[in-house]
Amino acid sequence: MRSRNLARTLPQPKAFVVLGGLWVLLATWPSASLAQLASPPAAHSGAELSAQIRDLVAGAALGNKVGLSVIDLSTHQVLASSNAAVPLNPASNMKLLTASTAMIELGPDFRMRTGLYGRIQGDAVSGGLCLKGHADPTLTSADLVLFAQRLADEGVRQVDELIVDGSYFDAQTLPPAFDEQPNEVAPFRAAVAAVSVNGNAYTLRVRPGTTDGAAGIASVDASGYFEIDNGLTTRAKGPPNVIAAHRQREDKLILTLRGTLPLGGSSLAYERRVESPLHYAGYAFIDALRALRIQVPKRVVVGPCPSDAPLIGTKLSPPMSEILTRLGKDSDNFVAEMVLKTIGAERKRKPGRSADGVTVVVEVLKRLAVPTAGLSMVNGSGLFHGNAVTSAALVAILAKLYENPSLRDDFVAHLAVGGVDGTLAHRFRSLPAPRIVRAKTGTLDDVIALSGYVLGPSPSSAIAFSFLANSVTGKHAQARDLIDHVVEAIAAYLYAPAQKATRTP
Repeated sequence: MRSRNLARTLPQPKAFVVLGGLWVLLATWPSASLAQLASPPAAHSGAELSAQIRDLVAGAALGNKVGLSVIDLSTHQVLASSNAAVPLNPASNMKLLTASTAMIELGPDFRMRTGLYGRIQGDAVSGGLCLKGHADPTLTSADLVLFAQRLADEGVRQVDELIVDGSYFDAQTLPPAFDEQPNEVAPFRAAVAAVSVNGNAYTLRVRPGTTDGAAGIASVDASGYFEIDNGLTTRAKGPPNVIAAHRQREDKLILTLRGTLPLGGSSLAYERRVESPLHYAGYAFIDALRALRIQVPKRVVVGPCPSDAPLIGTKLSPPMSEILTRLGKDSDNFVAEMVLKTIGAERKRKPGRSADGVTVVVEVLKRLAVPTAGLSMVNGSGLFHGNAVTSAALVAILAKLYENPSLRDDFVAHLAVGGVDGTLAHRFRSLPAPRIVRAKTGTLDDVIALSGYVLGPSPSSAIAFSFLANSVTGKHAQARDLIDHVVEAIAAYLYAPAQKATRTP
């Protein structure tokens, strides 16, 4: 997930060695060679694999808050089950429920749209120029430049009022549970709104002045949204020390800067979340309009578009199948929360609410006979606490999506590929075949999770797995090591020479 800063830097335990980037617990296999630890022997039957996984779990000794479920999708045989019915915090594995519901309810081809409305009269837009959004999480400043260019091409030189319409969503911009870290300003905790630009994050750029004692220089995009109290100072030497605090006041973000920058030092950039996405989008659009010499008021109005305003232009998002790759591969919390509220808006009511999106997720799970006992879903990203699900439920929804021929390819494609991309780029690089692990990671201070598929030699020979480890603060490496060895054992089983001839095609 984007909350990489939640992970701790772990010291090297004395009982471990480093092998291929993984912590290997020597006590688990006291008589095994290092080569055997890196490449577990292949099981030649489901029973052998089950025993091997059972031994791995027991040897890891991570406690009773570790849930594991492994199912052979060709036979529906349960190959491993340990605390599989115990509800646990899934961290970003909660995104699997958000993504699967989006696939099922909205479809891989669903697109969000952003519309520009206004009445062009001569060289002016009168009665208000309105930017109305339907939750496109990919909208950027570059798209606003294209809207501005469209107006310039029509000969527009002035706009009497700029309106941003975010009525497709409710007014709650901070997703549920995100207030657990109220002072965190990193973009992984971004707000959501029906009109959201640049992932509702801004970049603060600072650089030293030209002489010792001179004021530091600070800049931001969408400058009209900010009031900068710049107390940065240039010093002849020393490391940079930048302290930035911000707070929302009406339609402005008050940005207070203090600290020092070394003379002749490089410019620095900090990515931070915005507090009022609709105002930020409006001021970013003002920048785009003014860059083309279109006169526009200094203030942004947040409210509904005029009912009689004609459509000037539309921007469509990529299809849902592409948007979901940001969940599965990059674990983007902002996109997950945007998608969840969109599900609520499209399947329940407008304005879209997170709670309505959750209701739809639960309805889908029940319709598919996925176990929901103990399920608690407060948001779509799995960030922070309050979410709970069983590994059995996650494996069940993975199986349902894999068995759906119209959704399988897109759903599998949205997940990170082991050893190739996303959050799994540096894991699972030494398997019997490349690109066979497709999975979603999850990390919080006390959670390590991994759920997905190991793909066999044929489409019918695949195994779904879900691993949820809670109360593992200080034991992240051991937990990752355990599930990595489980996945390696599954891969060896699927590609064992004897198995190729005997498994169901």
